[in-house]
Amino acid sequence: MIHPSFLRRILPVVAWLVTTGGVGAAEGISKATISRVEAMPNLPQPFAMRDWSKVTRDYLDLVFDFEQRGEHLPLVGWLDQSRTMVSFPSYVGGPKDPEAVNYLAAVVSGSLVGLDMRNHRGQDWVTLGTNFFNVEEGVYVNRPRGGTGGSFWYDVFPNVLFYQLNELYPGDAARDQQARSVALKWYEACVALGGRTNPFALPNFDHTGLNLKTMLPVEMGRIEPEGAAGIAWFEYIAWLKFKDARFLTAADWCIRSLEAKPDAQSPLYEVLLPYGALIAARMNAEQGSHYDVAKLVDACFEPRGPLQARPGWGVISDRWNGLDAYGLVGSTTDGGGYAFAMNTFQWAGALVPLARYNPSYARDIGKWMLNLANAARLFYPNAHDAEHQSSYDWAKAHDGKSVIAYEGIRKWKRGAATALADYRTVRGKIVQGSFASTHFRAELPPDRELFEETSSDEKPFEHIWEFNLPKTRARWLVVEAARIDGGHASNVFQFSYANHPGGPYTPAFSVFSNGPATVVELPATLRNKLYVKAESSDQSIGRSARDRLVVDAMAISYQSDISPFAQGDLVVSFIDLLKEATVPIVLYRPASATTDLGLYGSSHVGILGGIIKPTNVEKILQLDLLKTDYFHAQAYPTYLYYNPYPSTKTLEINVGSEARDIYDAVSDQVIQKNVQGRARFTIPSDTARIIVLAPAGGKVLREGKRTLLDNVIVRYEN
Repeated sequence: MIHPSFLRRILPVVAWLVTTGGVGAAEGISKATISRVEAMPNLPQPFAMRDWSKVTRDYLDLVFDFEQRGEHLPLVGWLDQSRTMVSFPSYVGGPKDPEAVNYLAAVVSGSLVGLDMRNHRGQDWVTLGTNFFNVEEGVYVNRPRGGTGGSFWYDVFPNVLFYQLNELYPGDAARDQQARSVALKWYEACVALGGRTNPFALPNFDHTGLNLKTMLPVEMGRIEPEGAAGIAWFEYIAWLKFKDARFLTAADWCIRSLEAKPDAQSPLYEVLLPYGALIAARMNAEQGSHYDVAKLVDACFEPRGPLQARPGWGVISDRWNGLDAYGLVGSTTDGGGYAFAMNTFQWAGALVPLARYNPSYARDIGKWMLNLANAARLFYPNAHDAEHQSSYDWAKAHDGKSVIAYEGIRKWKRGAATALADYRTVRGKIVQGSFASTHFRAELPPDRELFEETSSDEKPFEHIWEFNLPKTRARWLVVEAARIDGGHASNVFQFSYANHPGGPYTPAFSVFSNGPATVVELPATLRNKLYVKAESSDQSIGRSARDRLVVDAMAISYQSDISPFAQGDLVVSFIDLLKEATVPIVLYRPASATTDLGLYGSSHVGILGGIIKPTNVEKILQLDLLKTDYFHAQAYPTYLYYNPYPSTKTLEINVGSEARDIYDAVSDQVIQKNVQGRARFTIPSDTARIIVLAPAGGKVLREGKRTLLDNVIVRYEN
């Protein structure tokens, strides 16, 4: 019997022989390391890859054009006469106050596809971005003149984007000083959260956020422990830049705090965790740390249950009505799947460079990115007909190149059957509006149905609405209503439902005062018509006036047969009350008032535009591993190629006019020597190569766990 300790010693040697021996470099295949990627197809179908660099450029030309005219246009404008800052909406038709997670992302995106954002369309968008720096708190915040203390991800992410922008436009002393201030302030935040070196203790990020003025945690009924991931990322970069030991300490504290979470309690909340996975891999490679990168990467991909900071969130691994949605990021449980553009783009930017620091991830990241880059087209209006999107009319009229994405895409549309009529009002009157006023939620100006009691006898006020019942089994009655107090201390408005106007009625819920929307699941036995009744419980005369009932919106929510459905959370406003957001509860806003087309997510598209280029073989992408590896050490051009086909493919690349050696970091071999111009190499089926274009004739040196060519690191050991 072979002793396990012998196997542990010999297997790495066997693996090294396979990757470097006579079987050929192409057989240096890493075992799959991301289980969720294994369920994805090698060849996504249907395949329709957009030119993401062109999408980025066309997007910026549209949203940063002051001369655009039309409904909701131009999208950019000046906030003041001195032109110190621009307005920039998060949604087409939404409020125009700029957010850093939107504006800074757009500037980064343009930079990643080669635009000089210091002088794009005649404006210095980089300098305008410094308006998000809060001098008093010493950090970047999400809104000009805003502050911290609401949410970790909203407070940390603007600083991540700022660090990216500062790397893309180096040499500005004022911005460098801001970068140092950001790192110092968030180091102090880590200390305020319990970080210690003697005795050693980790900061506790199990809070909603932290107010940097008071250095006190903020609790809002949820935790966002992934804040540690974003802080770790820019603290490590700050240490590389400023060599202040406190910043390296903060990065270490933060990664360790992420590692300390039990597997079932993934810290993933919104968008920051992938940055923690990347910086853990990078610190392992560059600092000799021993962080559990696999645990953090798995937490980015694999949805977890109710103990996760945001249950059900991860990477979609599913096919939606004949369309591959594999690789997109969002909720896997909300209505069967709800993916978001911003999260998808950011996952790519943070995790693609990870393959450079840990080549064992090359195949999985290559396969995932092929699926992601293909499915990401589904965020855009031109991927769907009018029935499968919420804001078709505006997109058709004003976005001919289809470059403004929907905030998200659902596996299926949440239908909403609205009231057909006011069937009857007894001992009361309609003061404002009608049943039609209940069809949308939160209209501007407000359009609501308002009732007032009129009878003085002991019989209650009563109003009945009529609905057609959708022919599906799973249906929910959702109502957003409020009682306006006229002095009846004990009065409530009781809602009930029946199949016939004369009843019998089944109690549903009661409305006492302002509060969240209320929902009740309807029995599957109900058919055809539904009658909803509201009646008061106390008819006595109040102190000053009679009670009023105001109904903003009512709907019977259900799963439609429309799949997928491109939308967002502005027009389609969700009330998730049951089963950890798995149940479809929805109220709609009028599409004429605004749209679900989100600059909020679209502004991050330059990540794909900068990273991805096509090759001579369809479905084999070139992924630039340096493009979003900010503040990396000296490196030669480095690209990842994944072959999804069942046979070996020959790839042709342009290495330039200077002689190069082509080195593959997966197999740790020079596979071509002294080549110029067009060069060819093969990739076996379902494998990846990390190609480094090094100067010809460079000396190969293997130094511990690293491989160097002419003293430049080209490979880090797994």
